[in-house]
Amino acid sequence: MRAAAVAGKPGDEVISPREAAIREAIDALDFESVAARFRDDGEFVFLESFLAPLLLDEMVEECRRLYPQIHRAYVPFVRKAGTVGHGAIARHAPALYALYRSPAFLDFARRLSGAQVVLKSGSDAHAAALYVYQRPGDHVGFHYDDCGCEDTASYTASLGLINDTESKVHFQLFRNDRQRKMRELYISMKPGSLVFFCGSRAYHRVTPLGRGEERAVFSFAHVREGKRLTGFWRFYENIKDAVLYFGPKALVQKNY
Repeated sequence: MRAAAVAGKPGDEVISPREAAIREAIDALDFESVAARFRDDGEFVFLESFLAPLLLDEMVEECRRLYPQIHRAYVPFVRKAGTVGHGAIARHAPALYALYRSPAFLDFARRLSGAQVVLKSGSDAHAAALYVYQRPGDHVGFHYDDCGCEDTASYTASLGLINDTESKVHFQLFRNDRQRKMRELYISMKPGSLVFFCGSRAYHRVTPLGRGEERAVFSFAHVREGKRLTGFWRFYENIKDAVLYFGPKALVQKNY
C-alpha cells in the first residue's frame, strides 16, 4: 500500500490508500456500540480487530526497520523497554505516521471523547511512538498517560503490531471512583487490535516479557485544545521523557 492517491469522479476528494484503509476500518465499526462501551467503561474501549492486514503488514515492516533506532531505558520497578520517538516515525514510517495524522482517526477520537482534541506538538517525542519489548523482564509499571496535563485532557490510542508473547496490558478501571467497583482487565495487544482511553482515568501497566518473546505497539496521543504545558510541568515531563523513554534529547523538546 504505497502513496498513490485514489479518487472517484472529478471533483471528489483525493485521499491516499492508507487514509482510505483507515476510513474503511472506522466505517466498519458500529460506532454507537463502541461509544456506549467507551462511556460505560469510564472512557475506555478495546477493539480486538481494527486494522485490515494490508495496511497492518506495512506498519509491522516499518516497525522492524526502525529497530536500530530504539532507545532502551531501565529504571528499576518503573520501566525496562525500548522506544522510538515521533521524529523517527515521521521521517521513516509513512504508514504509521499516516495513522497518527489521519483526519478520519482524529474525527473518530473527537466523536468518542466528545472533546475538541488535537495532535500534540511535532517536537514532542511522545506525540507518536513505538514501544518495543524484546528482552526477558521488559515491562512498564503502573502509571497514567496524563502527559502532565489536568484530568481528562489527554487521550491515548495504542495499536498492536507484534505480540509474540504472554505479556499483557493490565488495566485498572474506576480505580479512584468511589461509586464503582474497580474493574481489572488483562489485554493481549494482538496485531491490529486498538485500545483508546482517557489517559488520566485508566491506570495500567505492561506485565513482564518472557524469554524469547517480543512485543511492539504504536501509541499516539490526542489532547484537548488549549491545554499546552508550560513552566514547571513542561520541564517535569521532559525530565521523565529523558529518563524513561528517549534519552537526553527529550530535555529540550516542546511538550504539548
